[in-house]
Amino acid sequence: MAGDYGWFSQVGDLSKGFCFVWVLGVRPVQVLERMGADELERIGWQQLVGAGDGQRGVTDKRYFGVSRISDDWSLVVEDNGSLGRADELLRPLSVGTKVVVVHRDADGRGRFLLLEDQSVRLDFDPMSDGPRAGAAAAALNPTVEASGFDGAAEPARRTAAAFALAERLTGVRLDLEVLRGRTYLFSVVPAPL
Repeated sequence: MAGDYGWFSQVGDLSKGFCFVWVLGVRPVQVLERMGADELERIGWQQLVGAGDGQRGVTDKRYFGVSRISDDWSLVVEDNGSLGRADELLRPLSVGTKVVVVHRDADGRGRFLLLEDQSVRLDFDPMSDGPRAGAAAAALNPTVEASGFDGAAEPARRTAAAFALAERLTGVRLDLEVLRGRTYLFSVVPAPL
């Protein structure tokens, strides 16, 4: 439920925006290969999100960290970037598997995306009441609503509901202790200008 992710609003390091991407059955090094990314170094959570404001303005690179988050899932974390809208990276990442994306930018717009083998199963902005698209949008509507999308307008509640929905689809529960306990492959990939 969304209430389980209330802690996220207390993570000031991600207040300017973020992207979390869960990838089923693909190890972190393979995630980098699929994205055409280069590993720069291995870092902890605070180095990943606490060094500044993440990416700012137009840049020709995307920086993110990748870690194993469970036996079955890898997690990509980007601080204040545009990875959540980069279909040219996300679709290839989903070949033969499932990818779940929770994204919010500095302007307060968001994206929740479920891809299965490059097919869009669910795609919507969790920060608004706009339409939900994707081949499984209608079938997943009860799951979306049960996660906490009950018409609440507060951005923190909507963000929490997006993480609760990701947990329902991946079976992976995130909390700050889990995120802080991981080592991340800090990596870079070219971004189109």
